[in-house]
Amino acid sequence: MEVTEVDQAHNLREFVKRTQHAGRVLAVTSGKGGVGKTSTSVNLAIALAAQGKRVIVLDADLGLANVEVLMGLNSLHNLQHVIDGERSIMQILVKGPGGIQIVPGTSGLAKLADLSATARQNVLTGLKDLQENSDFVIIDTMAGIGQNAVRFAAAADEILLVTTPEPSSIVDAYATVKTIAGIRPDAVFRLVINMVVNQEQALAVTTNLSRVAQQYLGLTLTYLGYVVRDPHVSQGVMQTSPFVISFPNAPATRCIHDIAGKIIRHRSESEGTKAGFFRRFAQTLGLASNG
Repeated sequence: MEVTEVDQAHNLREFVKRTQHAGRVLAVTSGKGGVGKTSTSVNLAIALAAQGKRVIVLDADLGLANVEVLMGLNSLHNLQHVIDGERSIMQILVKGPGGIQIVPGTSGLAKLADLSATARQNVLTGLKDLQENSDFVIIDTMAGIGQNAVRFAAAADEILLVTTPEPSSIVDAYATVKTIAGIRPDAVFRLVINMVVNQEQALAVTTNLSRVAQQYLGLTLTYLGYVVRDPHVSQGVMQTSPFVISFPNAPATRCIHDIAGKIIRHRSESEGTKAGFFRRFAQTLGLASNG
């Protein structure tokens, strides 16, 4: 039976009433590929789980299955089965290392706005279920400013923007901030500077990027942390095992755990915004959200 927009609006209002204990939604994004966005998503999720948090990683990177590849997983079902109504999102969850759970992605997410009302509702219901069954939902978005990446990032409670010290990466990161802010001016950006020599280099990148964002966009970018350039990261990729597990004492692992600790301590800043993800994401699909 086709779900009408009236039904969707009713379901949305009912959800908002029930989201006091919903998990925080963090979108991990970047201006370009190759900066370690997916690696950050996966290893950060495991670090949060190590501190007793229920963490679900949603692979929203157009079905490239990068999240699964990094962990050596190969699932039978993915988000396409949810879109088609063949499975609920909880039925396709895959157990990952370190106690996290994974939602395998699909290229079907590339055209969310073109899906039928029923298919869109299936996605929205699935996102609701993820929030209600987790402390954190980490969305590994597509790199860049494509429609898919922007939809998820603009709706998230917080946006973790991953960049490196390379000039092209910084320029693309700024373009991503500008695009997302154009859709959602009150978006919360937190910077993760990857592949740096030391903290001083990370702070220098943050200062430059923050100054430009403040000057031209009127935005404040918050420094969250950095990850040092570490050969253990690429070794973990080659072994299809997250480096925080394979190399628990590696410099990069310590950086990731530090970032996880900061995210948990930022909890009070996000109180009262959790229900907002579902509402904002519904709005990106053109669905009514009064309630």
